[in-house]
Amino acid sequence: MAMATRADVVIAIDGPSGVGKSTVAKRLAERLGYRYIDSGALYRAVGWAAQAAGVPLEAGALTEWIPRLSLTLTFADGQSEVWIDGQCVTPKLQGETVGAAASAVATVPAVRQVITSLLRGVRGRQGVVMEGRDIGTVVFPDATAKFFLDASIETRGQRRFQDMQRMGQSVTLRSVMAAVATRDARDRSREAAPLTSSIDAHVIDTTDLTIDDVVERMLSKTCL
Repeated sequence: MAMATRADVVIAIDGPSGVGKSTVAKRLAERLGYRYIDSGALYRAVGWAAQAAGVPLEAGALTEWIPRLSLTLTFADGQSEVWIDGQCVTPKLQGETVGAAASAVATVPAVRQVITSLLRGVRGRQGVVMEGRDIGTVVFPDATAKFFLDASIETRGQRRFQDMQRMGQSVTLRSVMAAVATRDARDRSREAAPLTSSIDAHVIDTTDLTIDDVVERMLSKTCL
């Protein structure tokens, strides 16, 4: 059977904010006929839910609260949707406030354990392209193919700024750059699953590449 049709195939795409992970992962999933999963959406959902419930974004409170949260992942047309206590919250998960909350909850081991278990549960149903910050290092260290995307912080900040403008959010480039730098520092220095490239990942610098360039490079590095 060809590898591209195997239900247990996992393509892991990791990297910091603004490197184009989401767009690349969606495009690659479309090319291969796989499901696309944004693991970051689950952390944003937990951050959003914690804020909505008035739960402090600190380890003790989150560790006590997370077992009571009903967090599920469903799929529609190959795209993942996140549900909290029976409500689809995917449309609510944009913006710097939610992003900052996601970064905070992602440092808590109890939260990461819940989300990692949920992500691992999707394997075997259909091939998946999953993007995040620890997919190839922690969630699926045995992934079929691993990629780590990176780019200059100037490029990443500009991309993030443009994305937020397209979503109608009122932000400045300076504030977005500061948020990207803060998120980088927190993600790379946290004790639980810090952002780093797996030693067997293909590293791609996307600074001067188009989305199609990156997708073609990924396809050329695998036998999918």
